[in-house]
Amino acid sequence: MSDFLGINQFGSLTVNGTKVKFEDIDTDKNGEISEQEYNNFLNEVKLDSIEFSSVDKDGDKVISESEFTLYDQKSQMQDAINDMAGTISQDFAGKSEYLTDVSNALKDYIEEYAANYTGEVENMAEDFKAALPLKYDEIKAGIMANDPATVKSAVLDDLYSNLTAPQVETKADGTTVSGEALPEGTANRIIKELEAEANKFIKEYKGENLNEDLRAHLEEFMNKSDVEKLQDATNTFNAGVAALGSYIDSGADLTTLKELSKEFLLACIDKGVTVKLGGTTIKTEAAINTALRKFSDGAELKAAMDEVISGLSTSTLQDGIIAEEEQKAAEAAEKAFTGIKGSEYQVNTSLIDYSSVSGYFNGSQITTKGADNHDNNIRNSARSIIEQSNLKEQMKQQITDMLASKGISFDKIADVFENVYNDSLNQSLNEITSRKTNHKWRKKKQTFASNQSIKDIVDNFINKFNTNIATAIDQMNASTTDMDLQDVNFTEVVATDENGNVTDPVLANALEKNTTVSVSRHRDDEYVSGLIDRMQSTMLGKAKTMCDANGIEFDLTVFNTMFNNAKSIAVNSDAVSNSFFKTRVNPQALLTTFTTNFKETYTTWVQAQVAGKSEEN
Repeated sequence: MSDFLGINQFGSLTVNGTKVKFEDIDTDKNGEISEQEYNNFLNEVKLDSIEFSSVDKDGDKVISESEFTLYDQKSQMQDAINDMAGTISQDFAGKSEYLTDVSNALKDYIEEYAANYTGEVENMAEDFKAALPLKYDEIKAGIMANDPATVKSAVLDDLYSNLTAPQVETKADGTTVSGEALPEGTANRIIKELEAEANKFIKEYKGENLNEDLRAHLEEFMNKSDVEKLQDATNTFNAGVAALGSYIDSGADLTTLKELSKEFLLACIDKGVTVKLGGTTIKTEAAINTALRKFSDGAELKAAMDEVISGLSTSTLQDGIIAEEEQKAAEAAEKAFTGIKGSEYQVNTSLIDYSSVSGYFNGSQITTKGADNHDNNIRNSARSIIEQSNLKEQMKQQITDMLASKGISFDKIADVFENVYNDSLNQSLNEITSRKTNHKWRKKKQTFASNQSIKDIVDNFINKFNTNIATAIDQMNASTTDMDLQDVNFTEVVATDENGNVTDPVLANALEKNTTVSVSRHRDDEYVSGLIDRMQSTMLGKAKTMCDANGIEFDLTVFNTMFNNAKSIAVNSDAVSNSFFKTRVNPQALLTTFTTNFKETYTTWVQAQVAGKSEEN
């Protein structure tokens, strides 16, 4: 702990705690203090020696009242500085080498302030005391401007603030877009790496502006890849090697190559890039010399240096850490996700607001009149009532909130939710059957379908959703080695234009409502096969993922064979029916048949490969 002991440039004209007045020394009362009067007084009161000349500023051998007042004010200004001794000691704790500079700067400030003071002299000390804290901060900042620890702390603080501030991107049209700030954990990891690099930089620093040079170095270290940092060094090395020709002898050529290699490796150290040459980690010049001594063959050294250069990272420190943190977050979210039982995804019916469902609370029923199509008419009416409500948004929000509480994004099950929602709606609607109850209409050879309670239909739909979502999630989490079809989104077979607009609304509607579409017989094969072919990239990804999970090498020939076989089975299933002029296709049934069959056959093949691999081992 370093201590500031104060300054004693002016002494103190105080006796037993009482300030000495001019008239106390001017014994002959002639308005001036002679040197004899001054010395007699100091001897009498046994005051610390204060040179007469220190007070007699004009050197005329007498002290005027104005000179005495000026000196007394400076003495009080000195006292104000010494009253700050505790603060100064604390600010410069462990940095005693700067205390002399602090003392000298404060002494100079007293003289500077007095020389420029334009007010009444007797008020100068009080005004100085008010201005002192701000001036001290200025002096402290100036002295500490090149203190390594202070500079490092300030630079790292600024970089941390920049990392955790919302990212702003300027577009070509001049508009700006704000993105998300880096999470604190990611920023802390980056700063920790920067601090280690700052310590190395400061240790070797010989320049004059540490703040500016350290900031520039750390920003390059953070935002440039190793390849970018060493581009100039790489170019110089390659040019030098090219000048040696294709054959490098073990004499002068080898000596030159070692010099070129050393220059490149010194650049690595300077840029904070750690590399290995011939098994030696290069962090110091001594390590470079040790590594190069191992090489007595020019071709061997060139090959080793080529390996060093080709192995330089193309990722920046910041991007690398961000990617690692995102991966860690994804793994944590996956772990949290797989730990949730399917039943936890069921919506809480007591929290649903049914007011948007027309007729739910007043016992309303769906009725239709006519001779036929009762079931479809009732189902269409029920679908319209549900789709015009905000039930879907409420159900989605409940699940979103549950996932968010565990750090999981809804995107994880977005496709699963859509599939289960649509399947559950179709299942519940397909269970509706009309009941003919009106005898008056029956006499007229008509029928009247009624007694379809809206509340019962909605409740049945939500119950089915809860059952299906629980099953779907449990199947997703059953095994990482299985082929998971829960998140397969059949809507990807619906083409869109460059603006994202659906080009086949009939197909999109049929998929959503699990209904059929009609296709002319002359293009039915092309249409039906085309729907399945649009699933190829999805199933390819599923197949590769399953192989990776089971430690099996992916075989494209096997994939294509099983894909085509499953397609043939689906095309010839009940999902496709032919008449003389038209073919009717249920797209959802077609794709379900295809994906289910492909999963079964591909799973059998993978299991056989796993068994064969086990026998070999």
